[in-house]
Amino acid sequence: MKRITLLLLALTILFPLWRGVGGGILYSQWIVRPSGTTDLLYGLSFANISTGMACGEAGRIWKTTNGGYSWILLTTTASYWLASIHMIDPSTAVTVGYPQKILKTTNGGTVWSSYGGSAYINYYSVSFKDANTGLISGYVGTLLRSTNGGVSWAQVPGFPQVSMEEVKFVTPNKAFVLGYYGFMRMSVDGGANWTSVNTNTTADLFGVSFADDNIGYAVGSGGTIIKTEDGGFTWFQQTSGTVFGLESVSFANANTGNVCGWGSTILRTTDGGASWNQQSSPVGNTTLETIVMNSAMNGVIVGGGGLILYTTTGGDPIGIKPISSEIPADYSLEQNYPNPFNPATKIRFSIPPLEGARGRTISFIVYDALGREVTTLVNESLKPGTYEVDWNATNLTSGVYFYRLVADGFTESKKMLLIK
Repeated sequence: MKRITLLLLALTILFPLWRGVGGGILYSQWIVRPSGTTDLLYGLSFANISTGMACGEAGRIWKTTNGGYSWILLTTTASYWLASIHMIDPSTAVTVGYPQKILKTTNGGTVWSSYGGSAYINYYSVSFKDANTGLISGYVGTLLRSTNGGVSWAQVPGFPQVSMEEVKFVTPNKAFVLGYYGFMRMSVDGGANWTSVNTNTTADLFGVSFADDNIGYAVGSGGTIIKTEDGGFTWFQQTSGTVFGLESVSFANANTGNVCGWGSTILRTTDGGASWNQQSSPVGNTTLETIVMNSAMNGVIVGGGGLILYTTTGGDPIGIKPISSEIPADYSLEQNYPNPFNPATKIRFSIPPLEGARGRTISFIVYDALGREVTTLVNESLKPGTYEVDWNATNLTSGVYFYRLVADGFTESKKMLLIK
């Protein structure tokens, strides 16, 4: 799903690297994608692995049809902002915001109809279980329900004066709404009736994600992560390793998920939350508002300053290690091994000295059989030497792929075969 191209401009600022075990170099694999704005992006939703929409300040709505690699701007206005968006299918989406804003499209975002009012009420989140039944949560006790596709909405009675930050259908009939002071309620009948849930925390809760009918996670202020293993009836604390507020969580399966939040925080677990690892963000000191992982490896994050981040590695870095102390006389690109491979392979290349310089920018990109960029393995200044790159194609389909090394006018490509 991910097609990554790294821009050469200011890479040493945007793409931090750090030393790995054995002297290898690890490159951040959350990649900045252009949005065309510096306004804050709040909401993100995907109808399938390819088609998604994002929304934010100034009434902006973006759309992607290639899994988040590139985005086009659909709408913009200075009269309102949009906090959340939900794609019901590739053609139908609903977005909500302030003041009391509700917009819906049925033609993929070309035309949007407005169903909201003009009162100064914040709508924070929207979620639909199908084409007809949807929920909106918002400021001080606002929880609205629609059964006609969002054309009309009615307040769900009995909710306290608590701001509810997120509402989400996690199965066709089960939904959760959560907010300040550890507030959470659960519905098992499509949002018609709700029961209180003991979250065992007083933290403000901002995001929730379920991997299956039973396993779910919620995140919030002060680095709070809580987990349920019985469908949301009971919750227990996990150790996140951060004190930053966590805004959003997304799990691809019961064990593998990512979290994002304040201070450019990105966390990842592959063991069901028993441990959380801090990932590198290419931009510092930014609030990351929403994350969607469309698979264990493919994800998108939106946030402050018009930021869109994109990964094909689950956010984990790609390792590059020097394997020889000898300085090569010429460029070389070796055949990957093993080949054919499933799902991992190694590729070696050599860089000769450049007179008057300590290193040079190397571009090392993988393409599919149609010439589309799949991932960028290297786009950084490297010193002369021989290097080995480990590449894992877990999330890709069987077929022919090409890898290309480009530097200082030198270009060479080779073919490799993934067989699953």
